[in-house]
Amino acid sequence: MKLEKLDPTVKACTSLVCVILLSFQYLVSLNIAVFVLSLLLLLTCTRARGIQVLKLLLPALVAAFGLFVTGYFHGRGTRAEDLQKIAAMPYAVRAAMSTGLYPALQISTRLLAYAGFGLLFALSTDGEAFIFSLMHRCRLSPKFAYGILAAIRLMPNMVREFKSVRLAFRARGMQLRWYSLPPVFTMLVNSIRWSQCVAMAMESKGFDGDAPRTCSIVPKLRWYDLAFFSCWITGILVGMCLLRY
Repeated sequence: MKLEKLDPTVKACTSLVCVILLSFQYLVSLNIAVFVLSLLLLLTCTRARGIQVLKLLLPALVAAFGLFVTGYFHGRGTRAEDLQKIAAMPYAVRAAMSTGLYPALQISTRLLAYAGFGLLFALSTDGEAFIFSLMHRCRLSPKFAYGILAAIRLMPNMVREFKSVRLAFRARGMQLRWYSLPPVFTMLVNSIRWSQCVAMAMESKGFDGDAPRTCSIVPKLRWYDLAFFSCWITGILVGMCLLRY
């Protein structure tokens, strides 16, 4: 079954609860297991391609490496009371923790676990479906919901407008850098005009965010949505109870 069929609000709640649970534990093995399982689900149960996942995962890998280096070189100097707590652990684990390796693995693998949940939600969720799901599940006001949808629909136009503005400036003989601000200002002015036109169109059609209204898309909560939520939460709780390192 493809994860795109799951209810977006359930997936968002699952990711949020799992991230909160992971923030209360210091198990490297659990973080790695969550990260690997998230990647497997992305590659097997979604329409995401491997190269797309790798491109989006690259910043998280760089950040995790930076946290690992920081934790390894600045996580030394374990206190005496901390050494008493790990006295019963195997020698290899005590050696790793005393040199800062284990704390570095803790913070770096936790970031990877967070990134795995984020990618799993982002690459398996349609933006419009998520907004409609929030309207029905979380009682999101239609005024905000349709405003967000309008902003999402304007994003491709803003990208095309930005490219057109840069070409217009170059046609006038102006040398532009990638950080040049004049094209950005012009694009923002045109975007404000578009937003005003969209607002006038919605008002002219009688849109009222507070009035009762019918919806063409009504998402339903199914058994596999609850199964997805229960499996993730139960798996993390069992891992927190059974895993030691």
